[in-house]
Amino acid sequence: MGTITNFLHGGGSYFSSDIFVLVVLFIIFFVYALYFGKSRIISLILAFYPAQLLFQNFPFLNSLLFMKGESLLLLNKVLIFLVFWIVLDILIGRYVFQDSGYGSMHYARLAGYAVAMVIIVMIFSYSIVSLDVVHNFSPSIDVIFTGADRLFWWLLAPLALLFVL
Repeated sequence: MGTITNFLHGGGSYFSSDIFVLVVLFIIFFVYALYFGKSRIISLILAFYPAQLLFQNFPFLNSLLFMKGESLLLLNKVLIFLVFWIVLDILIGRYVFQDSGYGSMHYARLAGYAVAMVIIVMIFSYSIVSLDVVHNFSPSIDVIFTGADRLFWWLLAPLALLFVL
């Protein structure tokens, strides 16, 4: 295990822990899209935007933070956000009906949706709830996702992917 950790934290010059985390997220969302289909991942992507708005403007957030400690407080905030996201996903999922099709373009579309979900997780980590306790991305990744103007373009990217795919 120490060899793997050493390799991920700089022992291997071609592979960083950031890339490892992003690839794992991509694989998780790609498998999700394969298993549940195009309509479920599209509703998940679309539900993120109103969930973000509701979470950031939720007036009772501080009164629902009952866990103490940095890790538990993070878990508490993530769970509250997931309540908004899952409820909206179920609601939007009722109205999104689309067959994903078959063939090589099917996998390319699902890969595009998985990329959109990775972007959404990164937006979540940088603008809604800091996930530094779970994984602290390197400064080179921080530069890409910080700043109000960059956040706008990253929020637009998953929607652009939905439009293109």
